[in-house]
Amino acid sequence: MAYSLSYSKAILVLAFISDKISREETDYISAKTISELLNIPRPTLALIFNNLVRAGILDSKEGIHGGVRFAKAPKDITLHAILLAIESPKPLFQTNFDIRSTSKRPMEIQVRLKEKLLQAENTMKEELKKATLQDILT
Repeated sequence: MAYSLSYSKAILVLAFISDKISREETDYISAKTISELLNIPRPTLALIFNNLVRAGILDSKEGIHGGVRFAKAPKDITLHAILLAIESPKPLFQTNFDIRSTSKRPMEIQVRLKEKLLQAENTMKEELKKATLQDILT
């Protein structure tokens, strides 16, 4: 599998932000707070934040009362959008490898395997397009 743990961490971070903001505890949540409470190293969190801000999912603010907050409502954030923000458009399954056999059979099997795995990945992505962050929060 090629997707990283950062995808799951990003969803957890977004759920945490949602809970804090919905309780009106704060408008922006600092990286320090999230890092400490969720036990996510600051460099990893910074990368997650940068990707989510670039994707238009989060908004950030510098300064003493800075941090991150949602740029759009959880009901408008699909799990697929989060996946694209964190993982970019790379494939889930790695299927390209050199086969040294001179027989056609291994190559044919490799092609069919790649097709099936791509089909499975596309099905998964379609399901992620239907699911929103709000679905996880309720």
